[in-house]
Amino acid sequence: MELIPKLKSQHLIVNEYAYQIESEMDKPNPNIGHLVELLSIFSATLLFHLNLEDMELYLKMENYTHNSPTLVALFEQYSKHMFGLKDTLLDYASKYSDPLTIEMNISSFRSETAEIMNHLKNRIDREESEFYPLIEDVLRKLSAESETV
Repeated sequence: MELIPKLKSQHLIVNEYAYQIESEMDKPNPNIGHLVELLSIFSATLLFHLNLEDMELYLKMENYTHNSPTLVALFEQYSKHMFGLKDTLLDYASKYSDPLTIEMNISSFRSETAEIMNHLKNRIDREESEFYPLIEDVLRKLSAESETV
């Protein structure tokens, strides 16, 4: 599977876990044990995705950024943002890995979760509408150039 379709597929999985977390969290009496389980899977899935982006996308694509000033600017923006998201996610996942912590701080948990999910959804939307199409365009051009050589 090519990288961009693979990343988009992972977005679907991450979004599904985010939806399940939000749905459970919005219940009047959420199942805290189930939330902890969902958060664990969500965090692991998202960290795997972010690491794949880092290793397979950002590092490899840095060689091709000279072809597009727009891509250079987006790479810089997304790279900074990616590391911030990773750190935020790791802190959040660590903080709420214990059911008792969630239960005792349900209000904070709900607001922090909503903020992280909103941030994540915005990032995924931007990646799929702006960033990935630019990368695919660069890869198409490079492929066409290599075919003519």
